[in-house]
Amino acid sequence: MNRKTYLLNLILVLLIGLGSGFAGSYYFMQEFSKNLELQEVRTVSFDENSAVINAISEVSDSVVSIVALSEIRLNNGMGIDRFNDILRQFGFEGIESPSMQNPSQDTETKTQKVGGGTGFVISKDGLVLTNKHVVSLQDGIYEVFLNNGDSLYADVLSVDPLNDLAVLQLYVDEEKTQKPDNLKEVKLGNSKDLSLGSRVIAIGNALSEFENTSTLGIISGKNREITASGGNGTVAKLSNLLQTDASINPGNSGGPLVNLAGEVVGINTAIAQMANGIGFAIPIDEAKSVVESVKEYGKIVRPLLGVRYNEINPLLAKKFDLPVDYGAYLLNDLQAGVPAVIKGSPAFEAGLKSGDIITKVDQDEIDKDTSLLDLIKTKKLDQEVKLQVMRDGQFIELSVTLSAFDLQEKLSESQSKETE
Repeated sequence: MNRKTYLLNLILVLLIGLGSGFAGSYYFMQEFSKNLELQEVRTVSFDENSAVINAISEVSDSVVSIVALSEIRLNNGMGIDRFNDILRQFGFEGIESPSMQNPSQDTETKTQKVGGGTGFVISKDGLVLTNKHVVSLQDGIYEVFLNNGDSLYADVLSVDPLNDLAVLQLYVDEEKTQKPDNLKEVKLGNSKDLSLGSRVIAIGNALSEFENTSTLGIISGKNREITASGGNGTVAKLSNLLQTDASINPGNSGGPLVNLAGEVVGINTAIAQMANGIGFAIPIDEAKSVVESVKEYGKIVRPLLGVRYNEINPLLAKKFDLPVDYGAYLLNDLQAGVPAVIKGSPAFEAGLKSGDIITKVDQDEIDKDTSLLDLIKTKKLDQEVKLQVMRDGQFIELSVTLSAFDLQEKLSESQSKETE
């Protein structure tokens, strides 16, 4: 073999070696990256599962099951009283029964379960936040069960005049003289920090039978508005709701909607009857003022502005030739005799009048997704707010100190003075 041939063979061997090395390195890096990606997926999945488990564990002992009881009258009149109820629905006279002639004869009562729901503890001494429709039974008796199975007695302390919220006070004894002192209260988060896709957990007394049922989902919508009907025939318009696909069942009402940090970010309130995976919750930010007022005043005290308004949309703006197509249009109802601004109210004291258009509360704009009521509900009693108002085609700013007052009383006074 001559020198030239030897050199060519040596170069060829080196090239083959280098190629093999590069190929091996490339194969190694590809496999390594696959394993790394798989490891990252497994780590993320493991971390999320741990967060869900920890969040449920953090909140479960603060969630309570509410059982509604009622005294049901029984009689031996072959069910005539119930039959009479059916007859009267169709306009017929009822049939007299022996129990009607002598109500004390052959009549007895029985305490019977008639409904249920969920709530959660907001103070160590037994304040519980729930939905108003859960405890709306007139003369109802409410029994509350803790996660460990212990039962407590409850009084409806206060209901919210503006939202589907109520606060219960729990007692250890049937005479309701002794409050608990060591209940675990929930941590309240911030619903404004939620984004579409945020993971949430709904916890509640599903079907009023399966206590502390937990379901996982996401925030699938915000600022929803619905008309909800209760089992007792009541109908309420609810706005600014969170929408979630976490399964919410009858009995879950009043239970917490929780983030992965174990903080309550909503109160489960309603479900869409003709759909799957569509539930609604009141944002916890709207309930914080309720919690604070109950702790301070012993009842729910809402700051009221004292105005009658129409929500402006393009159609209304065109009808009244308004300079803007958003905001709250203050307008006297001449036919009903209801003034746009209630005399003696914070709005009256601030100088608001019929024809004004409120466009902002502080820095928050009133639009199709956020009403004036939505913004006022988030404020505190005696809080000063700045209103941006359009009057006679120009923007002005008015300061209003929100205070509690009897709206019905002030309205009656205004109407009587208008007719004098």
